[in-house]
Amino acid sequence: MAQPTTLHAFEPVERRTVSAEIRERLLDAVRSGQMLPGEAVPSERSLCEQFGVARTSVREAIQGLISAGVLERRGNRTQVAERVPALRLDGDDRKAMVRQLFEVRRILEPQMAGLAAERATDTERQRIDELARRVTKHLDEFRVVDREFHASIAHACGNDVLNELHAKALAALFGSGEFSSLLYAEPNRSEVAEIIRSATEAHRAIAQGIVTADPAATIAAVQCHLNDVEKRMIERLV
Repeated sequence: MAQPTTLHAFEPVERRTVSAEIRERLLDAVRSGQMLPGEAVPSERSLCEQFGVARTSVREAIQGLISAGVLERRGNRTQVAERVPALRLDGDDRKAMVRQLFEVRRILEPQMAGLAAERATDTERQRIDELARRVTKHLDEFRVVDREFHASIAHACGNDVLNELHAKALAALFGSGEFSSLLYAEPNRSEVAEIIRSATEAHRAIAQGIVTADPAATIAAVQCHLNDVEKRMIERLV
């Protein structure tokens, strides 16, 4: 997590009572990287001094950015929201964004699964194996099992930082309504059924590697699984 910085070079606001202008200055600082995700926002008193405005205007500006999801409350402090940008799969960007999704997964998941094969407890190995053995042809149920399966592996890797990063990435990416519409589109029904079938088989191979504490086999199984699903989604879904 980024550490709070002590000073920000905000210039005074000419129209002293306009909270919208303060809000825009703060938003520019976030967009430009002057204030980073996870960083504490300067105190209201500090902002009042820098902008040269009353505290009411600062509070209104901050509340507006909280409502917009740019800032968030953490205990008694306000900080820049830690967010992964929303996934959009509209028009010509659809296939490109699917590729980006799988780039993220290929970077994170194989090595995390390899660590899980080394570090998982007996209980965690049993849970991963149980999830891999679940068979369903229904998309809704499969998506729940699929998320739980990969989340269980991430947890079993024994690295809280990787686990949190993985959880945030998948929550943002798979939580996209546009991504869901791709899976539920009527023309894609038969291919989605094939994805469910092949993914179920892949889950068993991944679980086998973890249960037998074989990192190399586990990593290879995850890579094969992700490559297969990506290829099906890029080449066969519309």
